[in-house]
Amino acid sequence: MTVAARPSPLARVWSARWPIAAELALFLLLTVAYEWLRDLVAVASPERPLRHAEQVVDLEKALGLFIEPDVHDWTLSIGAVEFATTWFYTLAHTTGFVVMFFWVWFRRREHFAMFRNWFWITNGLAVIGYWLYPLAPPRLTGLGMEDPTKESLELGGALSWFQPFRNEFAAMPSMHCGYTILFAMALIWLLRPSPWRWLALLWPATMIYVVMATANHWWLDAVGGLGAVLLGLLIADRLAGGLPRPWERRPA
Repeated sequence: MTVAARPSPLARVWSARWPIAAELALFLLLTVAYEWLRDLVAVASPERPLRHAEQVVDLEKALGLFIEPDVHDWTLSIGAVEFATTWFYTLAHTTGFVVMFFWVWFRRREHFAMFRNWFWITNGLAVIGYWLYPLAPPRLTGLGMEDPTKESLELGGALSWFQPFRNEFAAMPSMHCGYTILFAMALIWLLRPSPWRWLALLWPATMIYVVMATANHWWLDAVGGLGAVLLGLLIADRLAGGLPRPWERRPA
């Protein structure tokens, strides 16, 4: 009698054959690893990040799209808009990926493995970007743009302990934008055939505006986020094995 070989623990993790408690533990472990690696590749001197910021500004000016100062100034001139963008930046990032992960797990379980693998491969590529191209965000470049999210991110001082571990020059690629691009792509695929699925594009569009308005990213950082997402998708697809792809139509 032939006994079927059991999949290895790594294969089980990759194919999402764990219960939700194990998936949550894995998520927390990978989150800690990502934050640690992002801090590990941080540069001690601002010289390179500021030089790279000058390169980004020069490129945007050459394209006629150096719009960050105008977006920032207009936003801060209207109190309600400043308030909305500040708290969107503060709360939408973490809340967004938590909600998205739970939604895929409970509503599109067959695609959870591919989605989860795509997400974490993209994060790994982002860390490589922070290492190879440390970049100062607009708020640290002396262009007169301030970050209205600083106090809200610390939540009244409750999270001040985290600031020494924050890589201030991890701007390229922007994962604030990258996550929303990834989520929008996944929703457009997973919500077929609903015509409302295209509203998912408002998520990254809003985030791209918000990161410029709060002086936390250049719009080119969002392009870098898109690149990380697409490359992450390519790698996840090549390693998918028998996992269903979200862009493949579900059987009727």
